[in-house]
Amino acid sequence: MKYTEISNLVKTRFSWYPAQMKSNAKIPDESIWKLLELANYAPNHKRTEPWRFVVFSQEKVKEFYTELASIYTTITPKDDFDQAKVKKLQQRVEKISHVIVIVMRRDEKERVPIQEEEYAVSCAVQNMLLATNSLDIAGYWGTGKLAYSKEMKDYLNLNEQDKCMGFLQLGVPIENLPKLEKKPMSPIEDKVDWR
Repeated sequence: MKYTEISNLVKTRFSWYPAQMKSNAKIPDESIWKLLELANYAPNHKRTEPWRFVVFSQEKVKEFYTELASIYTTITPKDDFDQAKVKKLQQRVEKISHVIVIVMRRDEKERVPIQEEEYAVSCAVQNMLLATNSLDIAGYWGTGKLAYSKEMKDYLNLNEQDKCMGFLQLGVPIENLPKLEKKPMSPIEDKVDWR
């Protein structure tokens, strides 16, 4: 590939949220497998391949958001609880075709520092995100206290050293979405100390 093609691919990757997804539209499972295949080519030190994915589709998407709402209810202090957030989680079922839960599976021999395993998983997710537009998939990587909770870890049956790193929430984009102009908040020169 030419640099301009790679540059365009990176610069045109963006996140679409449920409001920008068609209701009750489904992504073909074959397209999800294509994303997952790209994840498997991420760089990883010592070739530990720490990425694992739990895919929810069809009726299991509803089960996932029901569990997410339950975890929110369980872990949120009474003073911070917002019933509207529970309703919002439940309504996502109408827009989301597939949820890919992102998991870092720790190398049993601990041959590399744990953060290197997390970096590798992040690279795997970026591989997937770079392909979503080409497959007519809208989506975003959601993270936060629900993803990182012990309750989510238990729900996913993760080992002690493993970590949930968030959720890719994927749907079909509505027609004629405007192309977003993606700009960095500040120029790269402001972020580089060239010695």
